[in-house]
This record gives sequence, structure tokens and C-alpha cells, in this order.
Amino acid sequence: MRRTDLHRDEPPVFSFPLVETAAYKALTEGGLPAKRLSMITAATGYGKTVLLSSLYGRYREFGAHCYWVCLGPSDSTSERVISRLELCVSEGQEGYNPSEDMHKSDEPIDQRLDALAQALKSKDGATVLFIDNLDCCSDDTLSGVFDSLILNTANTVYVVLASTSEPEFSLHRLLLADHVARYGYSELAIDQSGVETIFGDTLCRTLGDSGIERVLQVSEGWPAALRMMEIILRDAAQPLDVLRSFSGSDIELARMLNHQILSSFDQAFREFLYSIAPLQSFNVPLCRYVCGDPKVDNYVQRLISNNLLIIPLDRNRFEYRLHSLFREFLLDEGERHLGADRRTVILQRASAWFEERGRWSEAIDCAIEAGDWSVAVDSLERVAVNFVRDRGDLSKFIGWVDQIQKVGCEPGLETDYWYVWALVFHRRYDYAARQLERLGERLNTEGRGEQDEMWRRLAIIRTTCATYTDDMSEVRELSQTWLDGIQDDDPFDVATVACTLGIERSVAFDFLGARDYFGIAQSSIPQANSDYGQAWVTVLSSLVTVYEGDFAICHDRATSALASIRHSSGDRSGMTSTVAALAALAAIETGKDQEAADYLALSLPRLQTHGILDTALFAIASAVKLWASPQGEGINVARLRDIATSFPPRVSLMLECYIIQRLLRLGRVEEAVDEARRAGIDCKRVEQGYNFALDRFLLSQTLIDLDIAVGRTSGIDERLQQEIELAKSQGRAGHLVELSLQQMTVALRGTKPQSAPRFLTRAISQAAKRGYIRPFRDRADLIASLVNDTKPKSWGFALSEEREFFNEICKLLPIAKSSTLEELEHLDGESGLLESPTPRELELLQLIEAGLTNQQLADRLFVSVATVKWHLYNLYNKLGVSNRSSAIAKARSLKLISN
Repeated sequence: MRRTDLHRDEPPVFSFPLVETAAYKALTEGGLPAKRLSMITAATGYGKTVLLSSLYGRYREFGAHCYWVCLGPSDSTSERVISRLELCVSEGQEGYNPSEDMHKSDEPIDQRLDALAQALKSKDGATVLFIDNLDCCSDDTLSGVFDSLILNTANTVYVVLASTSEPEFSLHRLLLADHVARYGYSELAIDQSGVETIFGDTLCRTLGDSGIERVLQVSEGWPAALRMMEIILRDAAQPLDVLRSFSGSDIELARMLNHQILSSFDQAFREFLYSIAPLQSFNVPLCRYVCGDPKVDNYVQRLISNNLLIIPLDRNRFEYRLHSLFREFLLDEGERHLGADRRTVILQRASAWFEERGRWSEAIDCAIEAGDWSVAVDSLERVAVNFVRDRGDLSKFIGWVDQIQKVGCEPGLETDYWYVWALVFHRRYDYAARQLERLGERLNTEGRGEQDEMWRRLAIIRTTCATYTDDMSEVRELSQTWLDGIQDDDPFDVATVACTLGIERSVAFDFLGARDYFGIAQSSIPQANSDYGQAWVTVLSSLVTVYEGDFAICHDRATSALASIRHSSGDRSGMTSTVAALAALAAIETGKDQEAADYLALSLPRLQTHGILDTALFAIASAVKLWASPQGEGINVARLRDIATSFPPRVSLMLECYIIQRLLRLGRVEEAVDEARRAGIDCKRVEQGYNFALDRFLLSQTLIDLDIAVGRTSGIDERLQQEIELAKSQGRAGHLVELSLQQMTVALRGTKPQSAPRFLTRAISQAAKRGYIRPFRDRADLIASLVNDTKPKSWGFALSEEREFFNEICKLLPIAKSSTLEELEHLDGESGLLESPTPRELELLQLIEAGLTNQQLADRLFVSVATVKWHLYNLYNKLGVSNRSSAIAKARSLKLISN
């Protein structure tokens, strides 16, 4: 969406000369602020904005990066303040895209603060953030915002705040760290030299020393009062007589000065000022339109030339605003002189003017302020899709609709529809569901049939909500019904619904069904011409390959997709975070830890924007597997738990399983047992049953690992065999690798260590073609002990890729003897025949391939069984294998027998 408040990203430009107050001198004495946070607090009219604007220019001259945020009435929450900071800090960066992606929730505050802090860290040299009108936000959570901006960034990042009152939030952490400097009335007050600067030589000579002293006594150095006094005294016939009439408190003085200023103007000019006071900002064309007075150009020029308490809002001095003290007074006066009806007409005309120029946010604000609800409803109906789908200001959009509903008005259907989407994006799922129900009732009341397009669009929201909230039974029913009724639907919608079913089938380990649905999505999304949608389909369809354990394929797809989305959307986009999560998992499972850490740095800061929990789990699992390693230095388990709580419950359960498994891999068995007890992970949890096959397997696997670690191996072989049979039937090769390694561990720690090589060989045969190296690295010491105690020629790998994979694993192991590694390397290579097989041995190869037993071989060749065994022994040695299946596979690879 096109930004319409461009004036807010730079400070106002003042035409009057700068008065160097004590605050200005203190804040510029060292070139940059003395403290990381500078708090400037004083009533309206004490020149806070002038001071900040002057500091902005001074620090830029000093070479600092300066960013300006002027808060307004709509910036009443921490989220809004962060949004404003994100916008000004990010805009102009390479790859920056202000339009956020559809089908994701708003990012949680702490994640956004982490990303903002990271962006500030990347700046070279000093950075100064200016935030004016902080009093617009009374949110007590602002303390966390400024703690993050100061404590989580380099000491070259400074924040300068201006507010009319002391902030309601706590700054105790920053105060304890001695990061705060405060400036108030005494530092902002103007002294005698300042009065002389404002009044000028001519007026000062007229007033004399006693008159200047009187000015300081009455104004107490209040900058706004001094500027209004200068306007009045400059035009007075007898300045000293007028000066003697000034008295009273600050508020009384301000009102009196305003009265005196207005009394010097003709009636037409005063009415012009009353007319423009309701406008937050104004320019000449807007004033012409709302006032309908041909003299408007002269009036605006009069304001400018007399510097009548107006502030330019852009460098070209096209748009202005009235000083807030003066505007508040004019609004009060305008109510008495103009009347409510005239004020309403002005706001209505302003709304129309803004709408005609596409400045929708201001147009709707004016319509709502005027109480012109029909115009507000009509305007919202036209732009709802832009504000929500194109990721405009969701909070403001929701606020507008809430206001419309509060006064008993009904928003348009399109507004209502996108209102529900906005609630979904904000993760307000329960309220969104209630609004969906209300919208459905509304459609029924209006007599719109079930086949109406809007009903199908509502069904997409329902199925998306069901996916986000992990209600897979609802997904199955709603999505299948929607697809069964497909006609000329938007390709993006088709891909969205098909993906929800693909997710549902994937987590049920129905990979054939999942591929069918993802196939529908993959054929539909190109027609939508959406890079964003294409990236989503790529990530979600990878669920199948992840659960099958094909991480080499995953890695290729994920890194390719990530390169594309980073190029088109930049590193800070939600989609980049999502694809990076998949790339991180693929990298860590294929043994590329540093690469995984780099991808996690892209993914974790925006992880909670992942509405679909399965993609978030990619990053969570990767982070835990890196935790407590050199590459995982910045990974915090408590932080991961916070992230998990923002998703449906099974994410927290799976995170606990990942943590327990990681603790066991690190040898921290007691901690793992305590963690399982704290999380309530025991056999009873398995007996309770789960809606998701993935949860059940992960829980079962974790309990088996725990039992192995503490020596509870009774019945464990049967449990493992049951899991293996189920994994085989579902095609979960990756899980078969894990289960075979668990069998190896049981064998080594039990009474049958001689069977351990067989289980390791089986695991390698499943992992080799898939590049699945992580489980072997996690058990490096155990596998090393097995390799050290096993003769190299005893490893019976059937395929060259298995031998190569095994060789790569062994290079990472603490092998005791270097000669062992040399022998293992000698196993690698397809031409490793020391001697060609004899004709009789080649005949044996053909017969064992046919499945004959040793006795059948002896009968066929008219020799004894002992002779057959002797021939097989020699054949195995020549081939470098230890069993029949390996001999057949090796013979095929060497083309000794046909495939």
C-alpha cells in the first residue's frame, strides 16, 4: 500500500532562529548524547519538537544515522510505536518490502524487537532514534521496547524521547545501568539571550532591559509564550503598555495570549483559523476545498510570513500543521464560533478531498471524526483488501471497523470479510471465529445461498483457521468439501485449500495422499502469478520429504527457494523466515551445522509469524539440535519455550521431546530425566493417545531413548520392532534410521553386542541415499567404539554410496587406530576386487541370486555343504562383503551379474 504519511519520517523545518537552551547545549556538548536514552519532558509549548529537530540536524552533521518518528493519536500502543520504528529504520534498505505476506499472523512484539535491534546493530557508526509526542502512547509495556532498543544494541545506538508528561512505564533497568539523562522545564526554558534572539534587536531596544526582565518574569522562559508575546508586542503601538497587562499562570497566559493574537485579526481570518483547526495537517489546495474562500491562499501565506505558530511537515513546505497549543485553543474557540454543523462539513469535505487523492487513511479518519459513518463505511469497503491482504495498518483497520460497529453501523461485506482476515493475522482466532459466525448469519439474513462466492471465501478462512489452530479433523472436512465444489475459483485460493489438506495428510504420514493434494497446489499456484504463493507451496510440500527423511532433496529445494525469496523479498520478510526454517532443518540433518545456524538467524527473529505450526517446528527442531554447540551460542531454550506457547499445545510437547533427546545426546542423563518428569512425559502419555501420528512417534522415540539411557531395556526390543514395522509400512525411512540406531545402542549396552554392526549397517543403508548424517554424528562416541572393535572387512555394504557414506561418517569419529581408517577407505571404490572370481564362484553368484540355500547349492553342484561354504567364503573376500545380499549388490555394481 502506498504510504500517505510521508511527512512523518523527517523532522519539521522551522523558519525562526534556533535558541540554544541548556538542554541543547548539554545534548550537543560531546557531539552525541551523553547517555543512551535522553528523556525530554515538559508541557506543550516548551519547544520540545524544536529541540529534537535541531538535534536531528546537528547529529546528522556529526555523521550519525538519524531516524524521526512523530507519534499521533493512533499511535497509542507499543505495537504501533514499534511499527513506526520498523518503517523508518527499514525503509530504503535493500530488499525492503513494506507489504507483508498473506496467510501469516502478526509478529509478536519481542520477535519484532529482536529484529529491530538486529537492524540497528547492522548500522555503521552512531544511530539516533528521535521519538516526538511520546505521550500519545500510554502503554506500560513501552519499558520493554526501550530496554530492547538500548540493552540489546551496540553502545552507538541512542534514543531521544519527547513527552508532555513523565512516562507511565518503568525505566528501572536503564536507570540502574546509568543509561538515562532527563531534561525538563529548567533545561528547556529560554534565558535572556534567548529572548533577545526571538524578539530581535528592534523590539528589544523598545522594551529595554526592564522590559526584557518583565518578559522573562511573566513567561518564566516558556518558549511558546515567548513566541506568542513576540507576535503581539511586535505589532503593538505601545509594546510596554501591552507588556504590563500580561500576568497569570501558564495556562491563563496561554489563553490570554491566544485571545490577544486572535483579536488582532479580522473576522474572516479568524474564521479561516477556526475552519482549519479540525485538520491534523493542511495545505493550500485542501484549505481551498474545505473553506471555499477565494482568499485562502492569502490567509495561508499570512500564516507562513508571520510564522504564526505553524510547522512545515516536508522539505518543500507544501504541508503544515498548527502548533498543538495554538490548535487546541482554536478548536475550543471554533466550537463556540463555528458550531458543530460547520465543523462536520469541514471534516466531510476534507475526507472527500483525501479520498479523491487516494489518501485513504486520512479520508477515513476525517469521516469517522465527522461522524459521517456512511462515508466511512463506503471508503472502507473500497480499500479493505488493500489494508489487509496487502498488509496495510491492520491495527488501524480493526480499530475503524470496531468504531463503526460500536455506533451500530454495519460495515460492507468486503470490509467484514477482510476484518475477519485481519483478526486471523493478529492471532485473535476465537474472536475471529465469532465474527465469522456473525458474518455467516448476516449472509443468511441477506438471502445469499450456500453456493454464493462469499460462502466459499468464508470457507477458506475457516479452513485456514483450523490449520492454524491444529484442528485437522475440521481441515479434512472443510477443505475436501471446498475442493469437491471447485469451479472458477481463484488459483491462489485453490492452492491454499489444497495445501491445508496436504498438511493434514502429511502429519498423518499418508504421504501418497499428501502428494496428491500438494500436486493440486503446485499446478494451481503458477496461475496466481505469486512468488509468495509459490514459496509457500514449496515449503509445505516439503513436509512429505521431511517426514520421509529425504533431507538431501530437501536441502536442494530449500536452498534454491530461499535464494529466490531473499532476492525478491529481502531477509526481513515473513516468507524468507519460513523458507529459512526448512533450509535450517535440511542443513542440520545433512551435517551442515554452520549453514543451519546462518539460516536460523534468518528464521528465528520472525518465527512466531508462522501461522502454520509445522513450518515453525522446522526451526524449533533445528535450534534445539544446535543448542549447547559452538554454532548454537545464541540459542536460548527459555526463548524457544516462549515461542512454542504461541502455537497450539503439540508444539510445546514436541519441543520438550526435542530438549530431552538433546540432553541425552549431550550425556546429561539426569537433566533429561528431570525434564521428562517436569513435562509429564511418560508411558501414560502414550497410552492417552494422540490425534497426530508425528506426536505419537516422537513421544515413543523419546521414551525409548530415556529407557535406554537409564538401563530399562526390558521389552524394549519388542517396542522397537513394532515401531520399525509401522515406519516401514508408512515409508518413513528417516525414522527407520533413528530406530535402527536405537537397536544398535541397545545391543551394545546389552548382552548381544555382536548384532550391533548389523543394526548400524541397516541404518546406513537407509541414510546414505538421503544424506541423513545427523543421527550418526549425535552418536559419534558410541559408533566409534563399535567401529574400533569391528574388523573393517566385516562391514557388508551392498552399494558404493553406502560405503562412501560410511567412510564419511568414520572420518568424523574418534577412531583409535589410523590403520583402521586406511582400511575403511580401501573399502570405498567400485573396483576393489583384489582377485577376479573363478567360474565356479560366478556360477555361485547366479545361484544365490536365484535364492538357493546352501544345501540346494550343494545338491545342484554335486558337492558338500562345507565346500559350498568354502567357495562362498572366498567369494565374499574377493568382493569385500560379509553376506549374500551384500555379495549380490556388489556383483551387480561391478556388472558381474545382470541387474
